Amino acid sequence: MFCGDLSGDNYTECVAQMQLFAVASLIPAMLAMILMVAAFVTPAMRQRPELRARTLLYSLIAWGLAGFTYILGGLPSV
Repeated sequence: MFCGDLSGDNYTECVAQMQLFAVASLIPAMLAMILMVAAFVTPAMRQRPELRARTLLYSLIAWGLAGFTYILGGLPSV
């Protein structure tokens, strides 16, 4: 997101919005990381391949949400 000049109007609100979306993208990213680690470390996941595949799919969806949220914060605001 291009916030313009430091002295421009609404510069601080623009930067605050970018930071908010960056922090908001951390929530699904952390969930994705936890699911990914659990899929390979947890003994129950190693015994049941379908459960591991489902967990990795949920992790992939969470990574997608994190990326979408981060990109959404970089789009220009009106």
